[in-house]
Amino acid sequence: MNIHSSLAAVPDHVPADLVRDFDLYNIPGLVNGYTDDIFAAWKAVQDSHPDIFWTPRHGGHWVLTRHDDMAAMLVNPAAFSNLEPFVPSGIIPHTGPSQLDAPEHAPFRKLVSQAFTPASLNQASIRARAAAVEIIERLRPLGRCDFMNDFAGVMPIITFLNLLGMPESEAPYLLNLAKRMVPGQPEMEAGQAEAHAYIADLIQDRQARPGDDFVSMLVSAQVMGRDLTPTERHNVVQLVVTGGLDTVINTTSFAMNHFARHPELQRDLREHPELHEAAVDEINRRFGTSNLARLVREDLEFAGVLLRKGDQILGIFPLSGLDERVNPDPMRFDPRRQKRRHVNFGSGPHTCLGARLARREIRIFLEEWIGTMPDCRIVEGTSPRMATGIINTMSGLHLEWDVA
Repeated sequence: MNIHSSLAAVPDHVPADLVRDFDLYNIPGLVNGYTDDIFAAWKAVQDSHPDIFWTPRHGGHWVLTRHDDMAAMLVNPAAFSNLEPFVPSGIIPHTGPSQLDAPEHAPFRKLVSQAFTPASLNQASIRARAAAVEIIERLRPLGRCDFMNDFAGVMPIITFLNLLGMPESEAPYLLNLAKRMVPGQPEMEAGQAEAHAYIADLIQDRQARPGDDFVSMLVSAQVMGRDLTPTERHNVVQLVVTGGLDTVINTTSFAMNHFARHPELQRDLREHPELHEAAVDEINRRFGTSNLARLVREDLEFAGVLLRKGDQILGIFPLSGLDERVNPDPMRFDPRRQKRRHVNFGSGPHTCLGARLARREIRIFLEEWIGTMPDCRIVEGTSPRMATGIINTMSGLHLEWDVA
């Protein structure tokens, strides 16, 4: 699918002064689709655009830039459907529970939530910490690394594979697949097709050789008193296996990029481990990743404008944490910040199921990498490449440090 579609006609109910030529996949400030600070680019959009505006790009849709409006949208599923959360509509095949509304949504969410029990999270966290220590001990004497490929892209995937009872040997393949599935990437369609085939093979394997792992449970699960249909089974397994691969990878990489440019933050967090829990909250506020939409169910007034049934409305979730109306001096990373507000894990019935796991993984990153490594800096002559779309992404975070 060509996401850079032609411009849609402006509907009659859209005020002319709220129309902006805005492209989610190529926002102002990017050069050839990339920047070295995607959050500064997004903040510039927030500061220069209305709280809500309409763009003719990608079929035409509304855009929200402020925390309170996004929060209000997310907690009102009666007015805003989750049927089409991606821009443009249809760019990602239907993924089951994440694109269902009540009453169907709750039973499927309950099914998937069984992967995230306290016992499962505790066991996965133990392996995550062991993986982090192993990686750090291997990298420390080298004096440099590509943080995304060598740490951020390894530890979270190993954690997730253990949570699902899948072999850790799948981690390199799934990291590569996660990168290629991102909408806006040249290999998106091929990556999504490959992911579909991977999940189909995984389901077939578990049907032939069921085990005690979570994927086997999903393959044979029932919902609402009946067996899953083949399509439901595929969608649920694909959501669980691939749905959270890239979020923590990018979040920790954005945080490490910021810390590498501010070594005083590394030292502060190393010397004050009591700040780590608050620093997890600050990382999630400051470095959000997802930009997701809702579909308007009925005509209504919202955020001072008239929305029509069928309108798509996009929330730039990372801007919720960068909104100075709710977070003073929002671009400053401050683990001592007293109050934080954001919707980077969503809100309401579609709050991210993996939020607790993500928090644990970020905490392990702080304790093991920031807490034990020497001060890291960006390798001279290099700069990370950040892009935007349905998620904010990064590649090429090359770090170096002094080897004692």
